[in-house]
Amino acid sequence: SVGQERRVTMWDLRDPEPISAVNLPDEAMTVTLSHSGRFIACGGRDQVVRVFDFDTNRLLMEGAGHSGCITCLRFSPDDRQMVSTGDDGCIFVWNIYA
Repeated sequence: SVGQERRVTMWDLRDPEPISAVNLPDEAMTVTLSHSGRFIACGGRDQVVRVFDFDTNRLLMEGAGHSGCITCLRFSPDDRQMVSTGDDGCIFVWNIYA
């Protein structure tokens, strides 16, 4: 989950406590998990797309390009690309090299 707390929080819905959390510099508005479960990506008010390794929480990539809040992220079926949309009306396609 993401939100005003400025972090990405991973949950097991069977447990009331989070599995882990990653602090962010600004509020995130969208989060998505890759099809393989290997990556988690988020974006938001700071207009930066971030991709993390799900198991280690290590930041793998940051991408800047939007001039407005990032509103949606989705991985391609093979997890080699990701699409982001924003309040700026732009659609970006990001290549994932990991």
